[in-house]
Parts: sequence; C-alpha cells; structure tokens
Amino acid sequence: MKNYILGLLIVLVSITAFSQTKKPAQSNQPKAKVANGFKWAYIYEDYIFEKYNLVKTLDAEVKKKQEAYQETFNKMALEYQTKNLEYQSSMKNLDSMTTEKLTAKLKSVQEIKEASENFQREAEKEIQMMIGDGIVKIKENIKKTAEIVANQKGYKFVILRNKNENLMTGKTVLYAGDGGRDNISDAVLAALGSPVGTKK
Repeated sequence: MKNYILGLLIVLVSITAFSQTKKPAQSNQPKAKVANGFKWAYIYEDYIFEKYNLVKTLDAEVKKKQEAYQETFNKMALEYQTKNLEYQSSMKNLDSMTTEKLTAKLKSVQEIKEASENFQREAEKEIQMMIGDGIVKIKENIKKTAEIVANQKGYKFVILRNKNENLMTGKTVLYAGDGGRDNISDAVLAALGSPVGTKK
C-alpha cells in the first residue's frame, strides 16, 4: 500500500512540475485571419459607397440631369395645359368653329400630351441607365482596387459585406472577431483617391 501511495505521490509531483514549467510568451501582435494558410480581409461596400468620390460625382450628375429633364417636362406640361384650355374654350363657342378647326385643336392637344408622356418615360429610362452604368463602373473600380490593396497587404481573400449585415443576408461573414483589424475599406478608399474616415 505504501508503494502505491508513493507512486501516486510521484505522479502528482511530476504533473505539478510539468504544469509549472514556463510556457513561451504569447505575442499580443494582431494576426491576420488565416484559413487553410490563406489570409483574408473584408471591405464594407456601403461604407465605401458613402465615401467614394465617384459615387458623389455620379449622384451630382444624376441630379443635374433630373433637373434638366424636369425643366423640359414642366415646359411641355405648361404647353399642354395652355392648348387644352384653348380647346376647352373653343368648345364653348361651337358656332364660330368649323369641325376641321376643332379637330385640329384636339389633335394638337393629344399630340402634346403624348409627347410629354413619351418624354417622361424616356427620361426615366435614361436616368435608370445612367445610374446602372455608373454603379457597374463604380463596382468594377472597387473590385480592381480591392485586388490591388489585397495583393499589397498579402491577403488571398477579400470578403464584401455591409456594416449592418445579419445572418439573413447573402453576403455575411459568420465570424469576424478581429476588432476591425482586417477591415481594409479605408485602404481601398485611399487607393481610390477618396476621403478616408475612421475605421468601422
């Protein structure tokens, strides 16, 4: 029995000695996310869209074009209103109007109305196309610049996400416990030549 207790005591002392051995100090330096040997980072798409100069330029150009279209449409609407009032007034004096003149006035009113409706439809299409083409160009620039920044910083993957994404959205990072360290949004913005805010 004494041998058994002595053996147990030796084992306990050995375990305690090994656990007391000094462990190598752990570095507090931030490490990039590594998955299967690859570093990855992410950018906030909505944040870049808020700050990117090209987005602001596109927005200003769209507003300018909308104002020009609205001004033209307002002139057409005023012309329609004037011609329509003239036609309504001539309807009150049917005795002094020939059928041909009355028909010509009605046709003129209808043509102006149709022209203004067509103009509005085409203007909306052109604005939508302008916005769509602009966004495609912006996204291409962001993608190319993100690739350049990622290569400079040694990242193999860059994930596109938004600041307030949750698990129900399509572009979600399931875990990002990096404290913002691997967020390269500002580096991409700087490379795009746009103002940089504080890291989100």
